[in-house]
Amino acid sequence: MKNITDKELLIKLQSRDDAAFALLYKFYFPAIKGLVVQNSGSAQDAEDIFQESVIILFQKVSDPTFILTSSLKTYIYAVARNLWLKKLRSHKPFVGSAGIEDQYLKSDEVVFELNPEPTREEKLHGWMAKITENCRRILNAIFYYREPMESLMVKMGWKNKHTADNQKYKCVQQVKKEAEKVV
Repeated sequence: MKNITDKELLIKLQSRDDAAFALLYKFYFPAIKGLVVQNSGSAQDAEDIFQESVIILFQKVSDPTFILTSSLKTYIYAVARNLWLKKLRSHKPFVGSAGIEDQYLKSDEVVFELNPEPTREEKLHGWMAKITENCRRILNAIFYYREPMESLMVKMGWKNKHTADNQKYKCVQQVKKEAEKVV
């Protein structure tokens, strides 16, 4: 099966595509099972927690105002972790001064990716890598190093400010073209 982004998977979930639910189970259940089993639970408990997590996710993605502000794996894991903590708190007496998080949750660092959505910075670096070297130098000088246009005009040998502005415009357009290719 081809790689699928979080955004594509959410769209499939919104349309109630059974394949999307199968992907959720295939890629995310093992980590949730590991969390629950490592922290005083059974495989059956893990299935229940995962199912509750998916129900919550489905309710959220059905809401048109819902905006996913993290990766999908982070969201599902956090929901499952919170549900499991709630269950542990309500059914188990704890002895000692350490909190439940310290006593029972040992696997906060679980990392798994379906196909994470790149960050804005990663996208920008990708686009910048595809433009000309000259434009990369110009845009880095202007936007990253905040070099004044007058100083850049001297370095680049441009005759006047109009030429400098024109060159900057052409370079920005190269980046925009690369960004449009992806969308």
